Amino acid sequence: MPKTDHAIELTDYERQDFSVCLGCKICASVCTVNDLDLSTNPQEMLQKLFLGKDVAADDPLVRFCTGCYRCTGACPWEIRIPDVVRALRQVHATESPFEKAFKGSVAIWGRVYEPYVLMRAVPFLLKGGYIKHMMRWMEYMGIHLPHKVKRT
Repeated sequence: MPKTDHAIELTDYERQDFSVCLGCKICASVCTVNDLDLSTNPQEMLQKLFLGKDVAADDPLVRFCTGCYRCTGACPWEIRIPDVVRALRQVHATESPFEKAFKGSVAIWGRVYEPYVLMRAVPFLLKGGYIKHMMRWMEYMGIHLPHKVKRT
């Protein structure tokens, strides 16, 4: 079985479900990965899957997708691209730096704590020259201190 077939099998989709993609590229326009690589195009990834072509493990979307679901919210068909990316990562046995930081945050606090995720990602961002995009990313992040909820 080709890797693409197994990735599709891991989602709730069938190959023909990706044919509804209109090619409007709204998903690409809202994708935060475009800050890292302007060639990022979720629609192109869906097209490859529909045609039965492999999506490489070093594809920018597979490597850097943060799973924010902004693309899904903007998509006229609400295609869950982060679900597809997660399946591709499982098939390629890869994990993004953000995914590692996310899992670390959940392990420590039981939830995502954005400053922790950011601090864990800083070495990767510095090494890759991506720190210049930090101010734009801060727009997407709600910085707050962890606190206990008072129950009444």
